[in-house]
Formats: sequence, C-alpha cells, structure tokens
Amino acid sequence: MVNKVTPDTMLSASRLPSVMGISRYRTPNDELEASIRALKGLEREDIGNEAMAWGNLMEPMILEDAARRLELVDLVIDHPTARFHETLPLCCSLDGTGDGHGQIITTDPTAGIYVIGQDSIQLDGIGVLEAKLTSMPPEDVPPLWRGPIQLQAQMDIVQAKWGAVATLYRGIELRVFLFAPHQATVKKIAEVTMDFQRRLDAWQDTGTVDYYPPADDEKWPDARGPFPVSAEPAVLDDSCAELAAKILAKRKEIKTIEDKVAEDEEKLKKLLGAAEMGIAGQYQISRPTRHYKAQPAKMVPAKDAYTIRQSTLTIKEVKA
Repeated sequence: MVNKVTPDTMLSASRLPSVMGISRYRTPNDELEASIRALKGLEREDIGNEAMAWGNLMEPMILEDAARRLELVDLVIDHPTARFHETLPLCCSLDGTGDGHGQIITTDPTAGIYVIGQDSIQLDGIGVLEAKLTSMPPEDVPPLWRGPIQLQAQMDIVQAKWGAVATLYRGIELRVFLFAPHQATVKKIAEVTMDFQRRLDAWQDTGTVDYYPPADDEKWPDARGPFPVSAEPAVLDDSCAELAAKILAKRKEIKTIEDKVAEDEEKLKKLLGAAEMGIAGQYQISRPTRHYKAQPAKMVPAKDAYTIRQSTLTIKEVKA
C-alpha cells in the first residue's frame, strides 16, 4: 500500500468510472479539469475524507485475507510505482498481486467468494487484487463504479488473466469477486481513454476546454462552459400544460398534508411536555434531546464561481 502514484496529467484506472459517467462522486468534467490543473503544474485538489482514510488503513488486511481465501502465493501488497499501458495513454496503480498457481475457483458464498460472469475461473498466473471498503450492505455483484471497471483496466495494463475485487462491507463481511478480462469492457475503456486524451490535447493546442456534455445537475466552473441552455422560451404543446397543472395540483396536496402533519406533531409535542418518550397504545412516541459539542469558528475556504442548472422545475400559472 502506497500513496497515489499515478500522474493526473493522464487518465488512470481509478478515474475511469468518473470519466465514463458512472461514478456516484465525480463527473467526467471533474476529471478533465483535474488533468488540466495537473498539466498547468497546479497542486492536486484534496478530495480525501475519513472513509478513504479508513480504506487505506484497512487495505493490507483486506488483501491478506482475500489472498488467504483464494490460497494465493507470492502476495505482494507494495507496488510503489505506476504501471502504464503499452499502447493507450492510460495508467494504474496496484493495491496487490498474487499467484493463483492455476487453481480453478467456483462461487462459494460460505467462503465469501463470487465468480462474476461465468461458472468458474482459472487463476492462471499473477492476478490483480483491488481492495475496497464500503458502508453499503453486502452484494452478490459489486457495482461497476466500485472496482470492476478499474480492475478491467488494471488487468489490461499488466496483461493479467484474472483479477479480484475484495470488498469489506460495513467492517464485518469480506466478499471476494473474481473477474476474467471482458473484451467488450476493455474496448470501451480504450475508446473512453482516447477521447479523454483528445480533449487534453485540444486544450494544450488551443487553450479551450472541450467539456463533456453535462449531466442535469452538473456544475460548470464559469459561464464559458457549453451549457445546453437557451434564453428563448420553448414552445410546448397542450400535453405539457396538462403535466404542469398536475404537478402544481400535487404540490398543493403535498403542502396541505405536510401542514396537517405539522399541526398534529405540535399537538403531540404539547402532550409529551418534558418527557422524551411516551406510550400511546401500540405506539412509542419519542422526542429525544440532542447535544452538540462546542466547535471553534471556521474560515470558509474560497470557492470558484460556477453555474448550476436547477434540479426542480419552477412552475407559475400565467394569467391570460
């Protein structure tokens, strides 16, 4: 286990889910801007958090237990340098590698081992191990953004015939997901990589950023982004008017219900008085007290200006 060793000036395996638009945390344009920052010689943005810190701390134990379950030999969990693809502008770092000495593995839920996409897999030679830590409940198949895409790129870069994503769920259950190279995914990774590099090359040649089309709620750093909006009003048909009317009517219903709930809650609060909990027939009603520790004053760091598209519609009835 080492600190980040891949350069931000090019695409890396761990950033692929974001660039492919399947990450829960970052967008393709976040990664594009990160690489441009690196090409400018600026410091890497700090995106660390406590969850990531715990993941780094637990990584050796996750890898060692995964290797034990798979009966691997020659486990290596110290890979201090980046690995680079032979033909693509793509790199990766490795959490771990191990020799499967040719054994054939099938899914065994009692051992927390799951073969993905096929009935069995041969652990032929040195395979790639990727460690993950999550607060999500255990899954039989991990989501693409939490390991599988990254692993496919790592296997392609080091030409491994198998790989494993070892995920520790909620700190209490380890599951090891085994993958063979998936050629359709590898082909898509190559396409995404070349497109990402094309955008970096275009910026270096022209100084203009060729942004990815934004998601509905994606931020733009300033008004120069290719935001797909127009000042001209769209002419919509009667079906859109019906939808707008339905939305307004339902919002009124929701507001009425919320007001009634608030009124009833106020009545219960008065009846509870100073008690934190009360029993009413089969219902337990609680109004606990929360305590907050004193905190020192904090300076809010400066933020760049950005433009964001509103996630909810604003609907007003226009008087004729």
